[in-house]
Amino acid sequence: MLMESARPNRANGRSLAYALLCAALLLSGLAVRHSSWHGNAEFHTLLETIATILALVTGAMALVRYYTRKSSTFLVLGTGFLGTALLDFSHAVLTSSFLAGRTPSALSALIAWSGATSHIFLSLLMCASLLIWKTDPESPTEDMIKEWIVYSLVGTWTVVSMLFCALVRLPPEVYHPNFFVPRPGELIPVFFFGLAAVGYLRRGCWRTDSFEHWLVLSLIVEGLSQLIYVSYSTAPYDSFYFAAHVLKNLGYSLVLVGLFTSMFSIFKREAEAQEELEARVLARTADLAHTNEALLKAREVAEAERRVAQAASRAKSEFLANMSHEIRTPLNGVMGMTELALDTELTLEQREYLETVKVSTDSLLTVINDILDFSKIEAGKIDLEATDFNLRDCLELTLKTLALRAHGKGLELLCEVAPEVPEIMRGDSTRLRQVVTNLVGNAIKFTDKGEVVLKVQIEAEDGQDRILRFTVSDMGIGIPKEKHESIFDSFSQADTSTTRKYGGTGLGLTISARLVAMMGGRIWVESEPGRGSEFYFTVRLGVVDAKEIKVVTVAPPELLRGVKVLVVDDNRTNRRILEGMLGRWEMKPTLVEGGEEALAELTTAREAGEPYALILADMHMPRMDGFALVERIRQRPELSTATVMMLTSAGHRGDAARCQELGVSAYLLKPIRQSELREAIALVLGAHEQEGANPLITRYSLQDAREPAVFLRVLVAEDNPVNQRLAVRLLEKRGHSVQVAVNGREALQALDKQRFDLVLMDVQMPEMDGVEATVAIREKEKGTGLHTPIIALTANAMKGDREKYLASGMDGYLAKPIRPLELDQLLASHMARRMESVPMPSGTG
Repeated sequence: MLMESARPNRANGRSLAYALLCAALLLSGLAVRHSSWHGNAEFHTLLETIATILALVTGAMALVRYYTRKSSTFLVLGTGFLGTALLDFSHAVLTSSFLAGRTPSALSALIAWSGATSHIFLSLLMCASLLIWKTDPESPTEDMIKEWIVYSLVGTWTVVSMLFCALVRLPPEVYHPNFFVPRPGELIPVFFFGLAAVGYLRRGCWRTDSFEHWLVLSLIVEGLSQLIYVSYSTAPYDSFYFAAHVLKNLGYSLVLVGLFTSMFSIFKREAEAQEELEARVLARTADLAHTNEALLKAREVAEAERRVAQAASRAKSEFLANMSHEIRTPLNGVMGMTELALDTELTLEQREYLETVKVSTDSLLTVINDILDFSKIEAGKIDLEATDFNLRDCLELTLKTLALRAHGKGLELLCEVAPEVPEIMRGDSTRLRQVVTNLVGNAIKFTDKGEVVLKVQIEAEDGQDRILRFTVSDMGIGIPKEKHESIFDSFSQADTSTTRKYGGTGLGLTISARLVAMMGGRIWVESEPGRGSEFYFTVRLGVVDAKEIKVVTVAPPELLRGVKVLVVDDNRTNRRILEGMLGRWEMKPTLVEGGEEALAELTTAREAGEPYALILADMHMPRMDGFALVERIRQRPELSTATVMMLTSAGHRGDAARCQELGVSAYLLKPIRQSELREAIALVLGAHEQEGANPLITRYSLQDAREPAVFLRVLVAEDNPVNQRLAVRLLEKRGHSVQVAVNGREALQALDKQRFDLVLMDVQMPEMDGVEATVAIREKEKGTGLHTPIIALTANAMKGDREKYLASGMDGYLAKPIRPLELDQLLASHMARRMESVPMPSGTG
């Protein structure tokens, strides 16, 4: 407020100063006019020398000001004053007494014109500075007038003016005593000085800018000195003449004062800005210090919270591990003993009770697994592993575990893997099986009739990886479109009524979606109520060179190549799957969908002299089932030469006896594994060439058909008596030799006495646990070339467990409760290794 009110007062004061200066110069002119004082040439040379020095200093200061804060006005003023200094110096030299009579012009002529040259030169440059100011850019970062142009123009003009006055003979200046202005030639610089003064006054910066205030004072002095004093000078060295020279020096001095004032203001502002900046820096430094201190405190708090969170996470992990162990250990005994009891002779009532127990324990295990898996995913306790595995075997074994549930509801459970899908893949087969089990299990749960189909095909290729698309389709109740997204949320199902009717935690799809995302894929559903559902998911799996995997081939290709096969099945998908399998073995399949078509095809082939060697018949077909078809075939001796294999979706008591009565060679449960089907076909075709009765081939006889040399000597290290009995019964039932150790120390003693093909090592045991025992075993094996396979047998199922066991020297991991299928897979892999070192029989039959 004070500064704003002071500005008008300053402007008024400066306006008054300009008026008083004009009045003073006019009054001084009157006083000088009555003076009779005369000077001499030496005094004139002194004044011109002073003017030269003032002009040089002023020009230098103006250029310093220009390079301090670039403004084209100061560039022009600086070069102009330097040029003026040169002209004044030339005038001082030419008019000095030393050069009298040595120049082309007379002294009287030189005095007039050479003196006027610097005035005209400076007045024109004053106007030029005003014009350049009007064209100056507002922003100092924009392009300004080129410096070299100004230097060149002003320098050239200065030199030309100086040489012109020094070398050209000029006429003497005319003096008109009767004119208002006796010397009209002096009006030229007066006009331009006045024009520059008016321009700067109109510009208005003189009100606030100190330099322009002093510049306007200088222009007033220069203009009036030319108008009043030089114009009225009647003779060289008179009082008007020297008064004009003194006023010229005064004008230079005023500009110089203005430049000093401007530089002082700049330096003052810079100093204030520096002080302000330093104060801001200090304040900012203090703020940063406070912020840094707060951050350090926050970091300490965060570190403390992190330690608490880590401790809580460890406690949570330990709790989950302990809960998993405590639940799975007794459940292992319940489930295992129930399955063993079901394989014994039971009354119908006893079997019903035990089957109910088995269904209940299976449901309980599913709920427990879902909750634990979801907890592990939420806590980030699940890692994927990358191992080589046979994709078809993996899927077929997975569906085998679900076959009984499907067959119990009368559903067809089918698996179709596209031929272009590689046999051996690299990825996490365990998590892939888990996703397939969840989706196929749901499809079976929500489907009352029809079929459930799993399809696999290649969606894309990416270098050594393949993006596989899995499709699980059913003919169940369907899902409303508005629920297609929410069913993948935690604890969510399509409808609460399904929870009451069908059961389940609502976590299966959530877990599947998380696992699929971890495997680099996505999951989605297409479904309508009443029209079934199709669940799709993709995963990224690596391709493995099949040559690197050693596979024991039970059926040589020569035995199957070219064999004519008749496939009889009313399910189109099943026919297509069987056609693909048989085609890969270079057999010649023909497909029909019913018994009547099969009989007609057999008759036609017989009449053509190309009878079928093998018939694959489905048991459950409309109009004529499998048994009825076989009966019709047996009634016609000419058709009875073909070997018959029966495939069924639901086995019943008495089926095996009926098959043997009708002369059926094999009776297999769908979905049938590719390897099982191939092995069964090889056995029935080989047995057909032998004389005598041949036993019925079933999935159990396929296991029993293995050579005794591949049975294993197994050491079971387990402290729980129930789990001891269960493991022994499961292994002995499969024909293996078993020895039990109750802790790790006894396991070491047993291994010192004899070698074992496999060790099933419980992790948590008294005296010496499984990890300590494994480390001791591996230490003893160093340098011997021996390596006993050790499999961790534990109820723990947390992230890091497998890595910890493998790091101790174990070769694998089998979680409790022990699933017979998983145990069979484990034993099969170790038997395959054993078979590599045992000579195989030379023939099949």
